[in-house]
Amino acid sequence: MIKYESIFITDPAATDDEVAGFVKGFEDSITAGSGKVLQVERWGKRRLAYRVGRHEDGNYTLLKMECPPAAARELERRYRMNDRIIKYLTVRLDKDLPEVPLTQAGPAAETPAEPSDKE
Repeated sequence: MIKYESIFITDPAATDDEVAGFVKGFEDSITAGSGKVLQVERWGKRRLAYRVGRHEDGNYTLLKMECPPAAARELERRYRMNDRIIKYLTVRLDKDLPEVPLTQAGPAAETPAEPSDKE
């Protein structure tokens, strides 16, 4: 089994019940493909980084799962078929890469200070 993270953004007009229905259907799809959902995080309505079609906002949801590649492909196929989903991304998590907490991640934590040439 391979671990994946998948995030999808729904139309901001979608109700909480609709998004919960989407999540339930996606969970059923993953479990039908011999996988399991490890975690579901609902991030709520947020501003998009750039306009997608006519949308400036969207409801974000993150799924963490462990499944075979075929189940991940089926999940993305379901994303494409749903008109209420405006963007999605699924990434494979390699087992040799450590998980970094969000508070430590980012360019400020990784880039050392530049030495000055004034001497």
